[in-house]
Amino acid sequence: MSRIIVLNGSPRKNGVDSSIASMISEEFPKEGHDVEVVNICDLDIGGCKGCMSCRKTGVCVQDDDMNRMIERIRKKDMLILMAPIYFAAENGQTKTFIDRFTSAFTEKRPLGDVRISSVLLTCADPNGSTVFAASLKRICDVMGYLKVENHDDGHILGGLSPDTVRESPAVREYLEGLKSLLRD
Repeated sequence: MSRIIVLNGSPRKNGVDSSIASMISEEFPKEGHDVEVVNICDLDIGGCKGCMSCRKTGVCVQDDDMNRMIERIRKKDMLILMAPIYFAAENGQTKTFIDRFTSAFTEKRPLGDVRISSVLLTCADPNGSTVFAASLKRICDVMGYLKVENHDDGHILGGLSPDTVRESPAVREYLEGLKSLLRD
């Protein structure tokens, strides 16, 4: 059994990312996995202040939800980071969350037990995989910096709507790929 955390960066409670997160939380426990879905936009997380205090202490000086989230993430085997593309990059809430991983870099294994990660970006543009590849690469590179041993090359799913997610062959392929990562 793997412990999975799905970090949903979308503020839309019934949007594409939320629908995919729901599919993961419905399907993966049937295969024996424990799934926790966290909606980043529900958390109180301030932007990085660039003070670098965390480089000395390993903990951010801001008393918000991020330090607790890093500890929760460290107890998982797999991290799935999902975010919508807003104006040519991941939305602001997700970018803030990623920026705040800075305090984790003082550890030898910044994300603790996490050994597998996947990044999924969603967008309205059916050609999103071509248009937003640079954003995806940057976020996948962060997973490498965080020393996650087995991180995929990320995925961009475009042209979806909440009404089409559950029937989408691309979403099904993504979920099957995640299951394969867990078996390896």
